[in-house]
Amino acid sequence: MRPLRRSSCCFQLICTRHRGFCVATATSAASTRHVIPLNGLDAKLLRSPRDVGLTYFGKAAGADLGAVTPGHAGQYYQRVLPAAQVPFASTEGRKLFKKALQAGTMESFFFLAEQFRTQDEPTFCGLTTLAMVLNSLRIDPMRTWKGAWRWYNEQNLACCFGPERVRAEGLSFDMFCSLARCNGAEVVARGAPMASEDIAAFIADFRGAVRTVSRSCDRECLVVCYTREVLGQTGAGHFSPIGGYDEETDSILIM
Repeated sequence: MRPLRRSSCCFQLICTRHRGFCVATATSAASTRHVIPLNGLDAKLLRSPRDVGLTYFGKAAGADLGAVTPGHAGQYYQRVLPAAQVPFASTEGRKLFKKALQAGTMESFFFLAEQFRTQDEPTFCGLTTLAMVLNSLRIDPMRTWKGAWRWYNEQNLACCFGPERVRAEGLSFDMFCSLARCNGAEVVARGAPMASEDIAAFIADFRGAVRTVSRSCDRECLVVCYTREVLGQTGAGHFSPIGGYDEETDSILIM
């Protein structure tokens, strides 16, 4: 994503149907982190990709997706990651980070790490990701955050819809892209294809975007929207920015 002229991290390649990725770049004038290997994921997705968008990101049928039943309240605290995913702060995670840093494929990490924040609501992953990205791109929101400061957070990203609607209904991939554009970002979006024969081209495009953005010293960000269930994680649809790429293990750093 780029600004218009107006002025839990993990390594993994994620490609699922009804999801996608977008690159935001700036052409301005004016916490648990983990590592996931990409190898072997493509074939799995070709066999049985899953999508939970209708449940979590579709129209709300009177249900508040930010709420839980009383029996589930406070049930989780820092879930253990699946074995295939390497915690960012672990010895292996640090080695992957150092290796990618030396290879020059961690440029995005520093812009995003300066603005890192965790989501305030279960359904705010898209809003939190977008706030991180817009602040990383140094796009002026042109409205007050608090006191004398102008800044992006989850509560001041309203455009055609506000945070209360997102809290109740979630955020679709198209809504995320629209909200990014409304707030001054130049967005190049690519959704995962419906037809399985088109997935190979989509994966190649994704890897190309990962390689390009992870090496870019310009302020541009790559965001993925994916299904956590495919990775064996708790939860469903999720948005995250990508902080870097390790080419040897074919892994991305999901923040």
